[in-house]
Amino acid sequence: MKSERSRKAINFQLVVMILSLIFIILSFLIKSLADYREIVLGIILLVMAYTNYVVYEKKKLTILYILFGLLLIIPNIIRLVG
Repeated sequence: MKSERSRKAINFQLVVMILSLIFIILSFLIKSLADYREIVLGIILLVMAYTNYVVYEKKKLTILYILFGLLLIIPNIIRLVG
């Protein structure tokens, strides 16, 4: 059962990484998307934290990924909304 959960987590991370890479390339071409680049990077870090927790069970690195992901997402959302 754990291998099934690990496989799903890795597949989820792969899909998010591919979509994020496409978005980041588009953000260099379409300047109005550039403000969202750091938010996408923060989402990638949160997905990496989830995969790290589920697959590799490294709790300390998971906390680090979550912390940096939130530090990228929260200020940018506040800047975009405010």
